[in-house]
Amino acid sequence: MAGALTRDTALFSFASAADLTDKEGYAVEVESGKVELWDGTGTLFGVVVDGDTTSGRNTVATFAGASGTVKVKLNGTVSAGNLLEIESGGTFIAQSSNDAYAMAIEDGVADELIEAALCMYEV
Repeated sequence: MAGALTRDTALFSFASAADLTDKEGYAVEVESGKVELWDGTGTLFGVVVDGDTTSGRNTVATFAGASGTVKVKLNGTVSAGNLLEIESGGTFIAQSSNDAYAMAIEDGVADELIEAALCMYEV
């Protein structure tokens, strides 16, 4: 059927070059077909929803099309409604001057996982 949706939301399964089992909520990029934590230089792809070891598969929600909300890992204090940017290493902070990739749905502080809606807002 032409025009039918292939997926309800943009969740993808990827292998990784590093163990991502404790990296739920971190932003990642895709390099050579594998996800890795964003290092500040590659193209941002999405957020780890369910991380795994290098021998497993990681579930990633993409910035370009994931519906609903995900948990994001903070590296600072944010308030509900704040737009969030990403720091090298894949953590989220309140947006100041860089592109925004999520909106906080709840308040949070550094090292917390909070609920956020993914977006792509260029400054």
